[in-house]
Amino acid sequence: MSKYGIDVSDNQGKIIWPEAAAGGVQFAILRTVRGSGKADYQFEANYAGCRSAGVLIGGYKYGYATNAQMGRREAEQVIDLVGGRPMDLPIWYDTEDKCQRALPKGDLADTINAFMDTIRAAGYRTGVYCNLDWYKNVLPISQINTDDWWIARYGANNGRAEERFKPSIQDMSGWQYTSRGRVPGISGNVDCNILYRDYAGTGSGSTEMVIPSGGLKYSDTVESFQFAANCDGYRDQNGKPLVVDGLKGSKTDYVAGQIVLKAGPYAGGWYKVGDEGVMVNWLQIRLNELIGDRIIALIGHLLTEDGRFGNDTKLIVGLWQEMHGLKVDYICGPETITSLL
Repeated sequence: MSKYGIDVSDNQGKIIWPEAAAGGVQFAILRTVRGSGKADYQFEANYAGCRSAGVLIGGYKYGYATNAQMGRREAEQVIDLVGGRPMDLPIWYDTEDKCQRALPKGDLADTINAFMDTIRAAGYRTGVYCNLDWYKNVLPISQINTDDWWIARYGANNGRAEERFKPSIQDMSGWQYTSRGRVPGISGNVDCNILYRDYAGTGSGSTEMVIPSGGLKYSDTVESFQFAANCDGYRDQNGKPLVVDGLKGSKTDYVAGQIVLKAGPYAGGWYKVGDEGVMVNWLQIRLNELIGDRIIALIGHLLTEDGRFGNDTKLIVGLWQEMHGLKVDYICGPETITSLL
């Protein structure tokens, strides 16, 4: 089955890994070595936190190498840092820097292969991370010795994994689908990913592609609600994040009863933006899914899924309330939330 996870560096600061795991994070790809050759400032804390929280661990190195010798050196820096510790997932070579884009294709392939050969010799699985443009227009794919491709393509980049933006690449191991994800235990945005390949152990893993049978994770209504609530800091009766399991039990009902989302005051012929966050984004997505045709008929387009409760969102909440016999107050409170679940 596909897995949901994140890639992180010291840009995310200190991460509360038990909260991230409880919020649904199954794996993390950790930056290993900075461009200076020094360890990422949070690598040790992130490695220990993932191990303690049961989150699978992979790694990546952003590449600056412009020849094979430099590629090997970058790999050796990673190996020295990891120090023989187990890695559940590959150590990927991140190739997207402008210094590498200008290289002749043969030199670029030699550089990437030198990095990966050195990582493999140390007993770790490895692969290549790049964006879709690099995969199609820059890299000499046939000359690069890997079948582990981790591809970035964001599409709308709204925090959602939208199937229509998923790259059509035969040997794609993972898809980085947004740089604007929100995850419990992390302040601010984070890159989010889906892995389709099942890895096992430190070195070689299964090469079987694991295709989701029931759609992408968090497409389920209750799961996505639990995830969004956790991201915005809502907690259950015991002060803990919801378990993201798609089960609508007493704890999920309790959290639903705490939510009140509304627009700002009316001024100048328009309602100002009021509440903002992942929960508002969930509300907008859910309304678009359920009554998209009615929304287009009323305002001429679907709600913008931007996580900001402004004029359009207010009007459509009122429309939903009217359609379902609820009090039409244009505020998305517990009754309206429950009707959307």
